[in-house]
Amino acid sequence: MAFSLPSSTAAALQDQWADTYRLLEQRVAALTAELHELRSERLAQLAEKEVLARRLQTVLNALPGAVVVLDGNGRIGSHNQAAVQLFGEPLTGIAWRAVIARCFVPQTPPAADLVLHDGRIVTLSTCPLGSEPGQILLFQDVTESRRLQEHLQRQQRLLDMGRMAASLAHQIRTPLAAALLYASQLKHPALSDDKRERFAERTVASLQQLEGLIANMLHFARGGVSGSELLAADELLHELHTTLETQVAGRNVEWRSEATDLHVRGNRSLLLSAWLNLVNNALQAAGESGHLEIFCRAAAGGGVEFGVHDDGPGVAPEMQAHLFEPFSTTRPRGTGLGLAIVRAVAQAHHGEAWYRSVPGDTTFAMRLPLVPVERVVEEGARRACV
Repeated sequence: MAFSLPSSTAAALQDQWADTYRLLEQRVAALTAELHELRSERLAQLAEKEVLARRLQTVLNALPGAVVVLDGNGRIGSHNQAAVQLFGEPLTGIAWRAVIARCFVPQTPPAADLVLHDGRIVTLSTCPLGSEPGQILLFQDVTESRRLQEHLQRQQRLLDMGRMAASLAHQIRTPLAAALLYASQLKHPALSDDKRERFAERTVASLQQLEGLIANMLHFARGGVSGSELLAADELLHELHTTLETQVAGRNVEWRSEATDLHVRGNRSLLLSAWLNLVNNALQAAGESGHLEIFCRAAAGGGVEFGVHDDGPGVAPEMQAHLFEPFSTTRPRGTGLGLAIVRAVAQAHHGEAWYRSVPGDTTFAMRLPLVPVERVVEEGARRACV
């Protein structure tokens, strides 16, 4: 039996369906319009980010330095064109340690300047990525500036040598004339054995003074280090003690070593010569009754210090600004090269010379880089295997 609705009810349902369909159409249209608007906004945002990314890349490529961005795993996420010119390709996605092995010359000890296999010199600055893991590396090619600095230093040394020659002329003449005078007396037939021995000693002393002047001149003119021996700090102090044992006999001198198992790298004879200059200056400043402390110790900020402390009158304030300059001296027979040599030797060993002076409390020292313990152990093992 078929069921049929009254015509009025069917019409009402049909109207409801029509209304519902219109509502759905309106809702779909609204959602479509909303999605279109969101899509347009999203495309606009993507376009802005793409423009910003291009601008950032343009800025990176315009930078004179090489920029490398590392992720949390130490791999290169992005870089600029200068990095490609400096390190070559590939870079993106490569572990940074692989680039180090490929491009950099190993240095012992590590230096502020890094050297590439092609001879270029770069400096490195780092910056964290903020909240993200990783860091930004900025490399600056300083090859040309370092060459210019070296050239200027060479020119300055030549100028200093010219001044040195003029300053040393009369200093050399004095011991040379004395040596010639004493030597000429040695051939006198009537000279007694005692006088002959005394004249011979004075001749040797004058020649030794002359040799010392020339040695100081050569040390200062060299301006570098020949040799990179691994040196124990306390052993250097022992060698200095042996050298000065006769000279400081009867003087109030204390030897202090606080640098056990600490090592530096450099030229043994140059370091001892520079340290000896500091001690001789302190001996003259403190006088016969003064107290000296000759020390090697670990530096507060890292490294090893070799120096001397005395309780003499100190350095006059007007002289302190020129202490390490060549030919700056207050002693009548001084050449003013001692402290200049100390500074040159310290700098040649990648260190520095420093002083602190007030009446009754004066310290002069060289602060040199410390060789890491693992490097000392490694070199000791290598020598043991040879």
